[in-house]
Parts: sequence; C-alpha cells; structure tokens
Amino acid sequence: MLSNLFLKMLSIFSVATFFLICFSTTTPSCATVAVAQEIPLPQIVSVTEYEPQQFRDSLFQTELLFARAIQHEANGCEQCVDYYFQAATSAWAVSQSQLANTGQILGRAGQIYRESLQKLIVTGQQYRRLNPRNGLQVFVDGGSQFVPVVHQGFVRETNEFDCLMPMESTGTKKLENIYRCEGLGVSIVVQHCGTAAERFRRDQQSFAATAVLRPAGFASGLSGHYVLELLDPLRVNSIDELGRRVAIVRDISAPIVYLLENQQTKPIEAFLHPGGTRTKSKLFMIEPYQPEKIPLVFVHGLLSDPLTWANIANELMARPELLKRYQLWGFEYATGAPFLVSAADMRDQLGQAQAALNPNGIDVAFSQMVLVGHSMGGLISKLQITESGDQLWQSVSICPLNMIATSDDTRNRLARAFYFGPSDSVAKVIYMGTPHRGSPWARRPVGLIGAMLVEEPSSTEAQHRNLVFNNPGVFSREFEKRVPTSIDLLRPDSQLLLAIDRLYVANGVQEHSIIGTFRPMLIAGKSDGVVPVSSAMRPGAQSEILVRAKHTDIPDKQESVEELVRILWQHACQN
Repeated sequence: MLSNLFLKMLSIFSVATFFLICFSTTTPSCATVAVAQEIPLPQIVSVTEYEPQQFRDSLFQTELLFARAIQHEANGCEQCVDYYFQAATSAWAVSQSQLANTGQILGRAGQIYRESLQKLIVTGQQYRRLNPRNGLQVFVDGGSQFVPVVHQGFVRETNEFDCLMPMESTGTKKLENIYRCEGLGVSIVVQHCGTAAERFRRDQQSFAATAVLRPAGFASGLSGHYVLELLDPLRVNSIDELGRRVAIVRDISAPIVYLLENQQTKPIEAFLHPGGTRTKSKLFMIEPYQPEKIPLVFVHGLLSDPLTWANIANELMARPELLKRYQLWGFEYATGAPFLVSAADMRDQLGQAQAALNPNGIDVAFSQMVLVGHSMGGLISKLQITESGDQLWQSVSICPLNMIATSDDTRNRLARAFYFGPSDSVAKVIYMGTPHRGSPWARRPVGLIGAMLVEEPSSTEAQHRNLVFNNPGVFSREFEKRVPTSIDLLRPDSQLLLAIDRLYVANGVQEHSIIGTFRPMLIAGKSDGVVPVSSAMRPGAQSEILVRAKHTDIPDKQESVEELVRILWQHACQN
C-alpha cells in the first residue's frame, strides 16, 4: 500500500522532469456568443467631407445596420443574424468602386464588412440559421432569402464542414512563423468530427478556409442574390471580381494555432496507461487520400503526440509546390507501451492502408513513402524498414518461439512483435534525435521510476506471468522481470535494443539523421541533453547534420526544417 502511494506521489515529478515534450489534440466546439441585456449603440463613425454625398449616405446606412446587429446580438435576439447579413452586403455595395480600382475593401466599410461577416458566421450557427455544408437562411425586407454556401478548391468532401470558427493567427512561441496573407474575406478554422466510415482519419479534424460573402453574379443564375464562398487557402489565393483578380485573406497557420492553444488530452495519460481506449495506435491522414502524392508520415516520440510536428506541418503547408508532391500523414500511439508492439501496430496499419488505397499498386507514389521519426518514433520507423530474422527473439529467449510452452494467442502476439519483414511502401526514413543505442536517462532514477509507473492492462500482466512461469530459465532477465516498457527498451544495456540496432535495412531504402547538440553528458559526451550524439548517429545514413537544440526542440529548429525540406525535394525529384 505504502509503496503504491509512494510511486503515485513520485509520478508527477518523474514524468514532468522526463525528457520529452507533451502535446495533445483538442475536441472542437462551435463558438458561442455572450449575451448582455442592454448596451448602448456604438458611436457612428463619421466620414470625411471630401467623400461624395451618396457614399457618405450609404456608409451611414451601413453603420446603422451594423449598430442594430450589435444591439440585437447583445440582447440575445436572433434577428442579429439578419442585420449582420445586411450590414455586410451593404458594406460590399458601398465599396464597389473601391474594389474595382484597388482589389480591396478599405477603410471603415472594409472593417464593417469583415466584422459583420465574422459575426454572421458565428451567430448564424448559434441560431441554427447557417449550415456550413449548404447555406444560410436570412429574412430581409419582409421575405426569406436562402444564401447558398459554395466550397471551392478543397480536396475534402462537403460533409466535413461541421462548424466554422472565424479566427486570425496571432504570435505564439510554439510556431517559428505565422503564415497569413491579407486580402478579401475572413479566415476560418473548420471543425469536423470524423465518422467510422472515414478510415485513416482522426476523430477530430481542423483545417483552414477563407469565407467571402459576395453577389452571386449573372453566370450563376442567382443575379441579385449573395453567396457565401468557402475557399481553400492552401490551393486558392484569389478570385475573379469586377473584371479583375482579387487576392483573398489566407491564414494557413490558423488551425495549427487553434490546436496548440486548445490542447485538452494529456500524453502523460497515454504513457502511464497504454492499454486505455483513448491510446489506440492509429495511422491517419491530415487530408483525404490523394493519388500520385507521396505519403509523408510523422511519428512522434515518448511522452508526446502528433502536435510534436505542429511547427514542421506549419512550415510545409506554407510551401505549396512541395505540397503538390506530398500528402501529410501521422502515426499516433501510446508511448508507454513497448515500442515493438507500437511498431507492429504501425506495420499492420501501413499494410491495411496499402490494401484499401492502393490495392493494385497502380499509384507509384504510395511506394515512395517517407517516414519522419522523432526520438522513439525514429525506432518505430526503423522497424518498418528492417528484417527481424531470429535476432530479436534470440536476444530475449534461449528457446525457439515454436518450442515455448504457451497458448496460441500468446505465441501469435509474440510472433507479431518479434518477427517481421520490411514494408513495401517505405522508401526513406528521416531520424530526429533517435536513440539507436539508447539513452542514459532510461537507467537513471527518473527513468526507472517512470518505467515503474506504467500500468499495463491486467490481462497483459497475467499473460506475461504465465509465460515466464511455464518457461523457467528460458527468458533473459530483461524480459523475465516484467513486460518491457518503452523506457526499459531505451536502456543502453538493453540486449533487445542492441539487437534492433544490428538489423539490416531493406535494399534501396535510404536513411537520414538530424541530430541535436545542446550540452555534453557525463561519460556519454556530446548530446541534446537526452540522447548522446554517438547514439543518434546511424552508420550508412545518406546524410547527417548536427543542430544546436535540446532534444524536445529538434523538430522546431529552422535548421531541421530546412534539412527536411532539402531531403524531401531531393526525394521528389528522384521519383
């Protein structure tokens, strides 16, 4: 009892001081609007006396509509939706000559247009007037008007537009750069809750869009009406309006900033409880599958999750020419589980993706897949391109697997983890701070306590006890004392880890290393503070660079991004 209590008391210290950063995903929700009972009407902004009288009169009417919209929203009145619509369309009409001459809506009219459109999207969803998949219902001049929603440039299906959240990227320490271009419209973060039918997709998804409310035009058959356009800022940068190309606002960083600022899940939970229902291994795509584009799969490390790659994803999305050649994927797993098991999960799911998306091998780009692994994610990636033979099993047992006294179920589980061949789909692996020969931290007190705190499912523990009991003297001390955790397998003296290091890489597969140097470690020498440089080096790697960075910061460093981009361009040009 006291020992369990002692371990729990140490859990906060041991996990918090261990060496990997904690990122997480978020559960999306539509923005709600605060309601006040009564506020004064905003002051009408005066216009310059040098403007034509007609313009001043029109802008004054636009101001009144905007003021009424604000008042109705504050009073919790649904009619605010109609007034925001009228204010936005009035601001558009006022600015026709300005838009035709400059391609922009400037000044006070532009401000009203943007703010009214943002509020129209928020209140329209709040009062169930706006369905992001098809249209908006408004009441103007005593009649009902349906404003269709048009989606342009997206590779996504219409049913992925569940909720629209107006948002502008602001500075954050978690991203090196913010990629936002000013223009017409407002930036949006779209939220989507995935379904079981959407294979290889995350349960909660966020992506960028640009919203523009403008007249439908004669060509559409809706002359005199407006349409709400949602455009993909990754693929669309301008629209045709009044005989000229008009740049739209493009905020590529917005959904990444949103995810970073609204993290809710805790990677520590996935580490401590690897058997939980929320920590299932999953291969997922950021966007729907796109044939003829090379899958680029990111694999996070210990005590982390896919948001480890937020900065790199932000940088890659800002390079449209590179995105024409690659599609971004990720692999998520419980980091407290043995990485042999996580690697087996990834291997199975890569095979399932091949069968589902490229069953006949017609898409050549699929077989040129690139894996990028940080820390332990690099070891999981390496196990996708190697042939195990008997080496791994012989590092933990003196008896062949088929001679072990155990159930068929346990034997199959062991075979799945210890016996495998390389994936047919992977052509290149890029390691970032990967401990190929372990980390001294794994055998220090903080690492030992962290390993002890991992709670395997009771069924797994029972199977292991029976396995060892029924096969006395067969297993190595490393394997005999308990099911090895991810930290156990990172010990420099782990015979299993050393066996993994000796595995041969499949012919034709290239390896690259990005290695951190931050401060020297006692005895181990140069390191990123967690992984010695000597452990991160990979004999036979096609390229290798040293980046001055802490272990957790390696993916965020600009030098790492530039090296990754260089390797990707080289790979794309060769295929």
